[in-house]
Amino acid sequence: MEELDGDEVRVSSRGRLAERDIVQFVPFRDYIDRSGNQVLSMARLAKDVLAEIPDQLLSFMKSRGIEPRPPLPVTSESPSMSTTTATTPKEQKMHA
Repeated sequence: MEELDGDEVRVSSRGRLAERDIVQFVPFRDYIDRSGNQVLSMARLAKDVLAEIPDQLLSFMKSRGIEPRPPLPVTSESPSMSTTTATTPKEQKMHA
């Protein structure tokens, strides 16, 4: 684990340095709930591990010069995800 963790020193393989640290090690014993609630333990672990993803994604995008697209304008004619319903091909033919 010490060799793979790039927090302090960049990991290298065959003389090539890793561009960034994308490995996150956490001490699992710190996430064991003392009351025995495994669901709570796994939820806390997932929360902390997944919290790393936004920074890793931003780091990747910046390293490649990828800029975010501007947000799409919202119009009154735009269908809302909460108000639309999925229709089957058969239902679509009936409405046509």
